[in-house]
Amino acid sequence: MITANYHTHTFRCKHATGDVIDYAAKAVEKNLKILGVSDHSPFPDRRWSSDKMDIDELNDYDKAFITAREAHPEVKILKGMECDWVPEYKDYLIEELKNKRKYDYLIGAVHLFPYKGEWVCSFTQEAQGKTIEYADAVVKMIESRIFDFIAHPDLFGLFTLEWDATAIRASKEICEAAKSFKIPLEINGGGFRKPLMQTKEGIRHPCPVEAFWEIAADYGVETICSSDAHFPEDVIASIDLCKDLAKRKGLSVIQQLDL
Repeated sequence: MITANYHTHTFRCKHATGDVIDYAAKAVEKNLKILGVSDHSPFPDRRWSSDKMDIDELNDYDKAFITAREAHPEVKILKGMECDWVPEYKDYLIEELKNKRKYDYLIGAVHLFPYKGEWVCSFTQEAQGKTIEYADAVVKMIESRIFDFIAHPDLFGLFTLEWDATAIRASKEICEAAKSFKIPLEINGGGFRKPLMQTKEGIRHPCPVEAFWEIAADYGVETICSSDAHFPEDVIASIDLCKDLAKRKGLSVIQQLDL
């Protein structure tokens, strides 16, 4: 039985539909006990605003939780944010989101990572050959200690077409950090809903990457299974597949965050 999903987006990120109340209604239909909504965090300089909410929308986002909680008290609705790692905005994430606005949790997620003074998007060909740089960004995010879990840590599978020594090294670095800092890693259900891709080892999902999770099992990291819903009807989509993967690999799964 699926009782919680902590990875959910609203229309504000510009690549999802629905608002908090729409996901809450679907959560009630699916008998969820906990719904965590975690849109993509804006930054004060409005960087990457094409696929994140604008900073001026934060107040409206906060109000959306009040409305949804009043309409659907039968589900526990948590206010969260999925945040890329920009070191100079660490204080902003802590002071503005956690302290001032009282966010229940923050998810760390590397969609873009630094390389020779520039930012590289994980969803572009430019990311190929930069697996270690991606992993380094994830490790730094973990070491910051401000995130409750790390979303799709194996997203580098999207641009890693051969599971070679570099991919293994990157996986070990991420898993070692997660184990050391006791930060759960997310098995991301959204990857199961993406088109399959051809690699040197055969056809697979861009993520979750089974080879990564075998290494995670060796390190004994804790995992959390999420839908990464961008449409209300996907509020629990693919979480069952994530849990099946965890079971097959012998991974420990957190059913609920200790917030």
